[in-house]
Amino acid sequence: VVVLLFASSVLCQDSAEDRQERIRKYREECVEETKVDPTLIDKADAGDFSDTKELKCFAKCFYMKAGFINEQGELLMDVVKEKIPPEHDREKALAIIELCKNLKESDTCETAYAIHKCYFQNAHAANLHKN
Repeated sequence: VVVLLFASSVLCQDSAEDRQERIRKYREECVEETKVDPTLIDKADAGDFSDTKELKCFAKCFYMKAGFINEQGELLMDVVKEKIPPEHDREKALAIIELCKNLKESDTCETAYAIHKCYFQNAHAANLHKN
């Protein structure tokens, strides 16, 4: 299952299997809660972002379950920093997070989506994976 890049980037330091299981669980729960079309998530994972309310609220739901944002849509930097996995270039990841962390939109769905989109676009441009 393809999932949001930011989420897989910073979800946890657990084993890859544990990380993937947690991502799958959060994705299922958030699809159910937001009623987003799963194909829109897959498209976003490939860089094709749809500006639908459901997809934006999916990002909020996922980030809240992962502990990345609070109710106000503020990125919780201590949590995010501790969950950067070893296969990512930590310095690049931190620089991208710094670039995106203060984005603020009209509501928490919009804010979570803006942070995700910023991180995704910059992570791909920076070739975040170490290999």
